[in-house]
Amino acid sequence: EKELLTNVSIRVEPTDSAEAFRVMGRGELQLAILIETMRREGFELSVSNPEVITRTVDGVLKEPLEMFTLDLPEAYMGVVLEKMAMRKGKMVKMVNHGSGRVRLDFHVSTRGLIGIRTELMTDTRGTAVMNSLVEGFIEWQGEIARRPTGVLVADRTGEATAYTLNHLEERGELFIGPGTSVYEGMIVGENARPADMDVNITKAKKLTNMRASTADEAVRLTPHRVLNLEQALEFINNDELVEVTPTAIRIRKRVLAFNQRPKKRAEA
Repeated sequence: EKELLTNVSIRVEPTDSAEAFRVMGRGELQLAILIETMRREGFELSVSNPEVITRTVDGVLKEPLEMFTLDLPEAYMGVVLEKMAMRKGKMVKMVNHGSGRVRLDFHVSTRGLIGIRTELMTDTRGTAVMNSLVEGFIEWQGEIARRPTGVLVADRTGEATAYTLNHLEERGELFIGPGTSVYEGMIVGENARPADMDVNITKAKKLTNMRASTADEAVRLTPHRVLNLEQALEFINNDELVEVTPTAIRIRKRVLAFNQRPKKRAEA
């Protein structure tokens, strides 16, 4: 409410719950800045994934359309075209000056751009330059695929151990390191497969009086991926939340208890 006094581009609407508010702004970046400001002032909050603001014209539901411009090396053109096709983007222009880089212009709905920047930066090894400009409104484009992968979800409270993290590395990419406190329903990594997987990340190595040849070998973990606020907002699906506190940014399931979640799970 204090922000509304000075920031004319933000709107706040009440919801059915007294503890939840619907905040509208100009894009993910502005909302992320507002959340970061609140976090630094000592607030704790949970944030759902961003959604586009639609309008109905003559009984037809419409959503915002953007001109998305990409400048990237030719070698990565195939994977980018594939990703944009999945997001229902239509290429309207391609310029190749023969310098090894190519410029692509797409018409794509704003909904299709949510979360794609992080994916494209990974696919192009950080070499792509992206820019987008609002073009107007287009008829609702139907279902648009978001994140194709599932997540690794902690199934109990405790501390993550290097022993378990070492075994989970082959399942996907981890978001936490050893010694991190976790709770049931907290997302600890990205699964390589589409299904979500509930994992016991607090399991310690069993100690015996038998000495193994590999007993003294140190566990070598691949550095985990630390998501910042914007990346976390882009990453989450509808059944997930970003938990923001002054000291941490975590991702969690809306329904923490794994036996109450409606989504089909692959357990391990």
